[in-house]
Amino acid sequence: MPTISAVTEVTELNDTNGLIGRPGQYISAAWISDTAADPAETGIDGGAVVEVFADEADAQTRSDYIQGVLEGMGPAFGTEYHYMDGAVLLRVSGVLMPSQAALYEQAFAG
Repeated sequence: MPTISAVTEVTELNDTNGLIGRPGQYISAAWISDTAADPAETGIDGGAVVEVFADEADAQTRSDYIQGVLEGMGPAFGTEYHYMDGAVLLRVSGVLMPSQAALYEQAFAG
């Protein structure tokens, strides 16, 4: 995708959420910097995040939790597009246009 400017592996040292490797959380992850969002930011604010879990149930729990928090706080606190493939969750910033998120979805499914 032409708007992706960098991909950064998430480690224990740079994980701003402090969740990598913890029980029920992602076992690996990567931040995707996208010029259509804020590529200077880490995590979802930078464009997108791929999170890999031990199993599909953990990925679904994470997705449900995030979407629930965002819904409860209201749209002023942001939105995210979520796409799942088994134990892998792709989170795309709601700052991106729906057509841009659709490109992520297509690439993820492909």
